[in-house]
Amino acid sequence: MPSPARSVIRSATRGNGPLNILTFPTHERYESNLAKTGHNFFSWVERNVTKPKWDEDYAAIPNNYTVLDPNRGVRQIPEFIDIDLVLAQSRFGQFQLGEQISQQIPAPLVCIEHTTLPSYSEIVEMPTPRLLIGPREEKRAWHKSMVGDINVFISEYSRDIWGWGEEESEVIHHGVDSDTFENRIPAGQRSPISISVVNDWINRDWCCGFSLWEEVTGYPNGLPVRVFGATEGLSESTKTVEELVYNLNDCRIFVNTSTASPIPTSLLEAMSCGCAVVSTANCMIPSIIKNGHNGLCTNDPNEMRSMIQTLMKDPDLATRLGNNARETIVRDFSIPVFVDRWNSIFNKALGRST
Repeated sequence: MPSPARSVIRSATRGNGPLNILTFPTHERYESNLAKTGHNFFSWVERNVTKPKWDEDYAAIPNNYTVLDPNRGVRQIPEFIDIDLVLAQSRFGQFQLGEQISQQIPAPLVCIEHTTLPSYSEIVEMPTPRLLIGPREEKRAWHKSMVGDINVFISEYSRDIWGWGEEESEVIHHGVDSDTFENRIPAGQRSPISISVVNDWINRDWCCGFSLWEEVTGYPNGLPVRVFGATEGLSESTKTVEELVYNLNDCRIFVNTSTASPIPTSLLEAMSCGCAVVSTANCMIPSIIKNGHNGLCTNDPNEMRSMIQTLMKDPDLATRLGNNARETIVRDFSIPVFVDRWNSIFNKALGRST
C-alpha cells in the first residue's frame, strides 16, 4: 500500500495530469468507456468479494487499465504508484473495502451504484438476500449509510428508488461507442430473427427474465432466436466485440426481458446498431424507449410475442424503429458526454479545476 505521506505529496503536485484511480473489476464494457477519460485505472482483485478478473471476451483490457494481482493481497498496488482516488462500483462488498483503502491512503472515495432496489419477490431469489431483507425504508437506510465523497447513479430511476436526493448524488447515464456499435444494415434488410445477449441468464432469471423469454419465444421450438452470453447449457459469449456487432447487424430484432436492471448495456448497444428493439417496460426503459418510435416495450408476454412477430413480417417498421433507436443513442448516450461527466466528477472529488 502506498504511504500516506507520499499520497499527500502526490495530491499537492499532481497538477491537471492523468489520475491514478483504484477500482474493482465490475463491468468490462462500462470500464472500457471509463478508461476513455484518459486516467490510469488499477483494479483491485479481492476474491469472494469482487469479480475475480477482467473477462476479455466482453472487452479488451484498455492500455491504461491494469488488473492487479490478488496473490499479493494488501500489497497489490505497486509501491511506485500513488493512488489519487478510489472508485467503488457497488455497495454489495466493494464499498466496504474501498472505504477502508481510501482512508488508509488517504484519497477521496467516489461510489457508483449500478443496481436498483429489488422487490421482495426478487430478493428471495438473490444470492445474498440477507443484505436486503426487511421493509423498503430499512433497505434504503442501509444503502444510504454507505456514503462516498461523491455518490453516482446510472439513472434517475435508480437514484430515486434508492431514496437519494438530487442534492446528495449525481447521475451519469451510460455511454455507448456508436462508432463501434454501428448501424451497418437497415433492420428491415436483416434476417427476421430475434437476438438476445445475457450472461448467466438461467441463474439470473429473477432479474433478467429467462422464463419470460422462454414463454414469449416458445424456445426451443418457437420463434427463430439467436442468443449470446455465458449461460451454461444455453449459449456462449461472442469472442470479440466485432463478432457481437456483426450478429447484432445480422438480426432484425433485439429482445430484452430484464426485470430489475436500471438500463441494460446490451439493450443500448443493440439500439446503437439499429436493431428493432422489443423490451420489457421496467425501471428506466420506458423513459428511453418510446413505443412505436424507437422501439416497442410491454410487460405482457402475449403482447411481446405479437410485437416480435409483427417486426418479422414488417421490414419497413423494423427499419424505422431501428434508425430512430440509433438516433436516440447518438443523441442521449454519447461517449464524449459520458467522458466529460466522469472527468467532472473526478475533478470535483479532488477539488481541482476543470
